[in-house]
Amino acid sequence: MSDPIKYAILGVLLAVLVVVVIPFFEERTGINITKHFFGIRRKKSADKKAGQAATRQRPQMHNGTKGELTAFVAQLLRFSAKNKMRLVAPGTVAYKGSTARLTSLLVAPGGIIGVYCLGFGGTITPSSPPDSGSWRQHMNDQDSSFENPLAVCKEQYRLVASAMEEAGIQGNLKIVTVFTNPKATLQSYPSSVYTQRRFMEYIKTEPSLKNGTLDVEQTALALAKLANIKKKSEKKH
Repeated sequence: MSDPIKYAILGVLLAVLVVVVIPFFEERTGINITKHFFGIRRKKSADKKAGQAATRQRPQMHNGTKGELTAFVAQLLRFSAKNKMRLVAPGTVAYKGSTARLTSLLVAPGGIIGVYCLGFGGTITPSSPPDSGSWRQHMNDQDSSFENPLAVCKEQYRLVASAMEEAGIQGNLKIVTVFTNPKATLQSYPSSVYTQRRFMEYIKTEPSLKNGTLDVEQTALALAKLANIKKKSEKKH
């Protein structure tokens, strides 16, 4: 038998050994021959352990912090000062024993935007339809639900609009929800619901906010009075 034929047969036998015999033996005995004799691990086992390590090393997400909320309000304050707008913060307008749950009120020539902030992180999934029930949060491999923000904003609108009407404050009013956590991802964007980045983009580019005849200074002062901001400030001195 010639040498080339011998080498070919030897190659076939080695291939059968590696592909069939060794895996069969390892499965029956639990001994990792490829590791002991060749200094390598089988790919399947290595991939599995790599996946487990990646899961262990995945950073834990968190819901919003007070610092994140403060930074967002500061961002709104800077924007309003540069764009002939005013920010009333907090937007805790009081009316007939109830108090608004708004972080702030942005007063612009074209109207007033009440901002309801939520600090949930992870993946946010609205109900279907969006105003029909609780919304869902998926974070750190866990699911939870929270109060429908669209329903909350409707309540806030009724409260603030009634307080404005009784106080004689004119101006178009809109209440929006802003998820301030930078790690929040929305599965969809119902009307008047934003991430922090999307909301900042909206107030920067929405022409109706800058085009209007609303007296920004006087309106902001009147809203601050409804939110008892002046009284709170005086108590500190």
